[in-house]
Amino acid sequence: MASSTSAFSEGTASAGSPSPSPAIEPPLRGHERVAFGLGDVASNLSWNMVSSFLLFYYTDVAGIAAAAAGTLILAARFIDAGADVAIGVLVDRTRSRHGKARPYLLWGAVPFGIVNVATFTVPDASHTVKVAYACTTFLLLGLLFSALNIPYGSLMPMMTRDQGERATLGGFRAMGSSVGTLVVTSLTTPLVVAIGGSETSRTGYFWTTVLMSAVSVTLFLVTFRHCRERHTDIGTRSITLGRELKAAVRNGPWRVANAFAVVNFVRLSVMTTVTIYYCLQVLHRPWAISLLLPLVSGSLIVGGLLTKPYYARLGRRRGNVVALAASAALFGLLPLLEHTLPVFVAVYCLACLCSGVSMTSLYTAVADTVDYNEWRFGVRSEGLLNAGFSLATKVGTAIGGAFVAFALARAGYTDGHNPPDTAISMIKVLYYGAPPVLMLVQIGVIAFWRLDAAHPRIVLELAERHRARS
Repeated sequence: MASSTSAFSEGTASAGSPSPSPAIEPPLRGHERVAFGLGDVASNLSWNMVSSFLLFYYTDVAGIAAAAAGTLILAARFIDAGADVAIGVLVDRTRSRHGKARPYLLWGAVPFGIVNVATFTVPDASHTVKVAYACTTFLLLGLLFSALNIPYGSLMPMMTRDQGERATLGGFRAMGSSVGTLVVTSLTTPLVVAIGGSETSRTGYFWTTVLMSAVSVTLFLVTFRHCRERHTDIGTRSITLGRELKAAVRNGPWRVANAFAVVNFVRLSVMTTVTIYYCLQVLHRPWAISLLLPLVSGSLIVGGLLTKPYYARLGRRRGNVVALAASAALFGLLPLLEHTLPVFVAVYCLACLCSGVSMTSLYTAVADTVDYNEWRFGVRSEGLLNAGFSLATKVGTAIGGAFVAFALARAGYTDGHNPPDTAISMIKVLYYGAPPVLMLVQIGVIAFWRLDAAHPRIVLELAERHRARS
């Protein structure tokens, strides 16, 4: 390790605005940025069917008890936790004519689409058979999601080392996530009703999932076709797994990014899951599902456009604190506006916009920790480090969904027909109380981020090392 390493330890990054990223390579082409963003459209077309509608599908369509649904969602995520690490290590050691990450998009897209449809095709059988089938398909879906999303996330540090370009890619990814989520949240309920005649139609859910999955598969293949891996020169085949894991555990910025991601996706999962119950049981307006859920995702489009200038000025730590504090304050106003729907929607939209700006920083933060890992420990490990982010995404989503399920079960919710007052009160507590509390937790986590000012210097030093080896 070069002697200058100690000069750029984690603690040296200032809390102020980051230095501008050095121009160390040509900018990416426009179609490549768009193709990268389409990868998250593909991911969210399928995965948001799960995070937003699967619990409702299990309880009100398939007839699975809320407590059982929550248990299987949580258990499946922890069962496949080890698979994320294995897939990440495999990506780091993959060498093919398509690169390290892209082959997984080519070969994993179709199986993922098929299993996604199967997940929303629970048979009309005994409760035991339903739970067993749901657990099996949900577990397989999680494994295939990892086999696609970990390589996809690994692409960003392979495509460019420039922090400005990464911010742009992060914005495109956030906008892609938003578009995918927007399509799912605004069209799922209308499509289910149009095809099947009601919000709880099995046929409606089946054909809606078929449509979403087909588009998802196509877009994954577009990402494979148009994204190029440029920085795969630092391999890990000669590095032991023990050294990779040790470096990851000692990577402070990576630990902070993953903790922040877990809390973020717990919050997002609670919001999207409970919104369906809130619209049906509190507002008694089914059409509001296609209004409030899209606002969560639509805010990411605007957030994606603001990402680069916003975080260039404030840095990730201060930028996230400001955005999340504003969002939490706005959420605190919502209970007072429940009976004034236009004002309620306006304040809710602003709250989602602030939290959406925060979420866009996740993707570039993880990419920056890859550079830090190589600079500090001599191990790049794009796959392994992105496996941690994928695991954080799945664990956070599972905890949020399971928390809602257990809370509803404890409050006596069985299905949407005449739920008790305790269940209605619980839905309100989850909808109004959980998001701002979790935002405050996120602020506490991001306070430990120390990479804003140091990253441009790290990139310059890595570029010098690569030139010296060449």
